[in-house]
Amino acid sequence: MKSFFKQFNLLTVLLIISTSFSFSYRENLYPDNILLLSKTNYAFLVEKKSQKMYVYRGEDIDPIMIFTITTGKNNGDKINEGDEKTPEGVYFFTKILEGKKLPPLYGIRAFVMNYPNPFDLYEGKSGSGIWLHGTEDPFKPLTPFSTKGCVAMRNADLIKVSPLIILEKTPIINVEEIRFLKVNKVREMRDFFKDLVYSWKKGWESRDIDRYIRFYSKKFRNGNMDYYAYKNFKDRLNKIYKFIKIDIEDLEIFKTDKYVVTAFYQKYRSDRMKFRGIKRLYWIKEENSWKIIREKALANKKWEDKKIVIKGKKILKIENFSWENDPLNANFKLSFRITNGLTTPTAGYLLVKILNEDNSGFAFLRNRVKYFDEKIKFNPKKQGKFFKILKSKNIKLSFKYGKNFFPKAVSVEIYDLTGVLVYSERINL
Repeated sequence: MKSFFKQFNLLTVLLIISTSFSFSYRENLYPDNILLLSKTNYAFLVEKKSQKMYVYRGEDIDPIMIFTITTGKNNGDKINEGDEKTPEGVYFFTKILEGKKLPPLYGIRAFVMNYPNPFDLYEGKSGSGIWLHGTEDPFKPLTPFSTKGCVAMRNADLIKVSPLIILEKTPIINVEEIRFLKVNKVREMRDFFKDLVYSWKKGWESRDIDRYIRFYSKKFRNGNMDYYAYKNFKDRLNKIYKFIKIDIEDLEIFKTDKYVVTAFYQKYRSDRMKFRGIKRLYWIKEENSWKIIREKALANKKWEDKKIVIKGKKILKIENFSWENDPLNANFKLSFRITNGLTTPTAGYLLVKILNEDNSGFAFLRNRVKYFDEKIKFNPKKQGKFFKILKSKNIKLSFKYGKNFFPKAVSVEIYDLTGVLVYSERINL
């Protein structure tokens, strides 16, 4: 039995290619929230006003996918615990909740956002438990503005975006309304902040405290240290170290109306210590200069570029397969059970084919059994047998065939509600 996820990862790539747009979503325009994105990374841009989520990839100007989502019941930026508002800002996914750890209300899985992020804490915001998650009932249309503050989407859509997510790297940027600018203008801002980060790096490497600290706001805090305590702390270190060397890898830059986040993998070394890990700088504009208001370092952490899967489970699998062929009466019977590996209901379309030696045969369609040859292709959404499963569903099929037909194999194909193949198996008889 083939692994569902081996097939799904390939299908995801094909789906992304097939859903890429041949035109610019806004001709020669690009959202000013994504200033720099790695070629292999993706960014999720949520527009609360339209209840849409746009998925961008690398340096592509156009979104590769657009999904309908739903956000918090109340308008505006999240301020306090229980206000049922979706926070606006740049967030990163920290972990995955699924299986027994996730109540059915939240669907197939949930990706936890790092709300409140360092800038939220600077603004005094409170709350927790802000996720990107699925829905309990996959057959019920999403109700706009219906969550307690999370971003929710259909389970089938969440399955599609899951392999794109790298924990602590892939951002989700929540805004009230996307602002599109000319591409050249966005690139100007990108280059400005790239230069700013590398100037900050050189200032740190110089061990000149005045050259370094000028990048920091007087409102900056690092743990228990305010701006002045931090300046004195760094000045003492600079006098102890003989050299400081910093390498920046995989720089990415994201923007909101209030702040800019520059995120990268940092390699720090001096004659006395070493540090490797993820680094995020939060910049605000003070008068005519951009200053660091907060920073976050995740020591010894590097992004894990691995596919997100359901741990230890297949979404759908076939069990108890049995068949009976009666050549004297040209009668064929088939039975099996489809098992749902999720804690929430799922649905899709089923195509079952009884194959001859030359791969021609008979297909069980929605309302009939039809003979086909290799040239005939079926549309699963229009012709497949619809099914809905809570835990499992027994399938029993039978038909009479004509002369010169000798059943040699059974092909079972399961498609999701969008018509994407999620499971297939060929059983030789």
